[in-house]
Parts: sequence; structure tokens; C-alpha cells
Amino acid sequence: MKVILASHAGFCWGVKRVVNLTTERVGLGGAPVYTYGPLIHNNAVIERLVASGVRMLPAGADGQALAALEPGAVVVIRAHGVTPDEYSRLRHAGIEVVDGTCPHVVKIQHAVEAAHAAGRSVIILGDKGHAEVAGLLGFCKGKGHVVCSVDEVAHMDMTGPVSVVAQSTLDARAFTELTGAVLKRWPDAEIVDTRCDATARTQDEAVALCRQVEAMVVIGGRHSANTNRLAQLCREQGVTTIHIETAAELEPGLLAGIGTVGVTAGSSTPDWLIAEVVALLDDFAAAKS
Repeated sequence: MKVILASHAGFCWGVKRVVNLTTERVGLGGAPVYTYGPLIHNNAVIERLVASGVRMLPAGADGQALAALEPGAVVVIRAHGVTPDEYSRLRHAGIEVVDGTCPHVVKIQHAVEAAHAAGRSVIILGDKGHAEVAGLLGFCKGKGHVVCSVDEVAHMDMTGPVSVVAQSTLDARAFTELTGAVLKRWPDAEIVDTRCDATARTQDEAVALCRQVEAMVVIGGRHSANTNRLAQLCREQGVTTIHIETAAELEPGLLAGIGTVGVTAGSSTPDWLIAEVVALLDDFAAAKS
């Protein structure tokens, strides 16, 4: 069995940045380090951080919970970002705040804020309830409209000028379909392509790799929106797609009769997890020869 690893797979630079910021603060010692909600959508990474001493506050922790933290506590904002109200609450809680919001997400936040300030209705293309989207809604005072299907666009009731942004991990096809539906209803809508280039590269390469293999292994958290989307894109290419979180979930039987397998990973998947999966697949291949 031949194993092909995608060139672009795993941690995007925004995720790598927030994980590094957190581990660096832990390395300084002294003050306890908390993350505001799960830092990223990957259980294996969270478990390693917890083992190193990182603690987790629930996202949306109120003033009372923040006031109960130890003096000098450090709170890291996750890559998905938070609402302005949450950020203000953290800043005024007398704790040190490390803003780990992905710089690309910050740009989307600014775009939403500017559109709202200009009196425009804001449409966010993305997953309802996703942490990034929840944060973006805060920049238009919760008055934005989140849509993830053409049917939802068709049934929206809005007047006035419209601005459209996208969740950073939205795939190209969904962006094209949804913006097309918006423009049919509001031809003068302002469309801002806020998709992440790194995510787009990973998705495009995975689709291309599907043409070379008989099966794809996609590594990443099952609660990770971008990993689930990556697995969905691979399935849509007609190849057998196996979505796993760790190498422990792989069994030889899952790839019985497969001659060539491709490997890719979501943007919250670390290199060491990818290496473990590839090494196990290589062992399966050696056992077949």
C-alpha cells in the first residue's frame, strides 16, 4: 500500500500561533494559565495542554467566575476570537489577557464592525453556533444573519444595503453557491471574501489528492468544523474517506484492498498526530508486502 501525505495539512498559522502563545506563558511559570473555552477543536492537543498545567474557563464565563480567579492569572483568548463584550469583560476583570485570536479572524471582525457601523445588514456565511461565528455576531451587536444553505438565503427578510462575509473555513463551493444566492436577491450586495487562504489550500490539495488515491484518511477533531468540511469534500470526490482523531482509531481492516491512500488533516491537527498516523499506515503497508 502506498501512502501519500498532503503537503498542506495540519496546523494553520493562526492555530500554531495561539498554541505557541499558550505554551510560552506556561513555560514562564508562576501565574496560572487559563484558556477562555477550548483553545482549539482538537482533544489530543487540549489533553497535552492540560497535562502541562493549562486550565480551562468555560466560554462566556461571567464576571463572578473571573473575579474568583487567582491573583495574576493569565487568560488566553482562543483562535476563534470572542465578542467585544466578552473581551471587555476579560479586560476589566483584573487579569492578564493574552489575545490569541487568529489575525485573519480579526480582519473579519473589523469587516463586520465597519459594515454594521455604516448601517448595512450583515450576512455571515457559516455554521450557526460555531465559536468564530458567535464572535463575529458580537461585532454587529448580534444583528447579523447567519446562513449555511441556499434555502435559508431564499427565505431571509431584509431591506437596505447588504454586506456579506464568510466564516474563515468555508469551502470555495459553498462560498460560490451562497454568494450567488445572495446576489440574486440583493444584486448590489457587498461581497467580502474572508475565507482563509491556508484553509483553502488544504481543501484544494485534498480534492486534488483524491484523484490519485483509492482512499483518504482525514485527521482531526470530530467537533472541528474545518476537519468535518475537509472529510465531506473528500467523500464528494467518490473516494473512501476515513475521519479519525488519532492513530488509535485506525485498523488494517479499514483499508483492506486499498492500494494507495492519501492523508490530510484539519487546521487544528498538530504535526505529531499526523506523523503517528503516517507511521502506522506505513506499518500496515509493510505488513502487506
